[in-house]
Amino acid sequence: VGSKSALTMSSTAAAPNSEQKTHLYVPSERDEYYQGNVAQYLLDLHDEGATLNFCGGMMFQLVLSEKLQNHLKSVATDSSIEGKQKQPFIHSASQSLMARTPEYKKSSYADNIVSFHGRELRKIPTANGGMGFVLQLSYADPSGTLEDVSSSSVAGKGADAAWNGSPVDPQGWSKEEIATYDGWRSDQFRQWRKCSMYEGEGYSTFGSEFGNEAFGLNHRFFLHLDNQNRMWLSAEDGCEGTPADGNSLMKKLGGMLFGR
Repeated sequence: VGSKSALTMSSTAAAPNSEQKTHLYVPSERDEYYQGNVAQYLLDLHDEGATLNFCGGMMFQLVLSEKLQNHLKSVATDSSIEGKQKQPFIHSASQSLMARTPEYKKSSYADNIVSFHGRELRKIPTANGGMGFVLQLSYADPSGTLEDVSSSSVAGKGADAAWNGSPVDPQGWSKEEIATYDGWRSDQFRQWRKCSMYEGEGYSTFGSEFGNEAFGLNHRFFLHLDNQNRMWLSAEDGCEGTPADGNSLMKKLGGMLFGR
């Protein structure tokens, strides 16, 4: 039944070989194993049901939408110059906040390379990590461009640019999420969505994938390293997670909520 069964299957499939998957979590082994193929790394994290340690102990299972998976599979196997230019980009440790990245604008823009559309999703019983949390990444319209904000612009509160991309991923951001995105603001001022709202805006399989009690909030994400060469998936508001073995961190319940 969509991602809901996939979440359960990934947990079962990952368990027998978890001791052989240290390249997912150890930076030196990651670099040797993937040789710069970041697309394949993200796919493997998804396939293994890997968890990201957010905010000092909140374990989020990484889940990629089907459309983003298909895109990354194409990129991962394309050795041409054009293919390598489509590889997801990992920023340096000096660019640990999205606001520090080149040409940063407060907008809903994403290109599936430098930045991604995503959501934090909660109250999902089958999620790996034992906390009911999923970090979902989806595919953004590659033809979308940025425009100056004007009186006729469709952009979130506080935006300094408007993105004209369309909702091209059935599991990705809706036109409403694109039009109102304001992920640079505190979560308490933002629009959280329940299952009924996601499905009403076009994500018709949300309940079958994550459960009718699930709810979430959309964020833009980007990748960066730290001074220990660990990779972090960082939200625009600064909350971030690094790949970590959820089984060894299940008892770490401390940490802050996204942006709170």
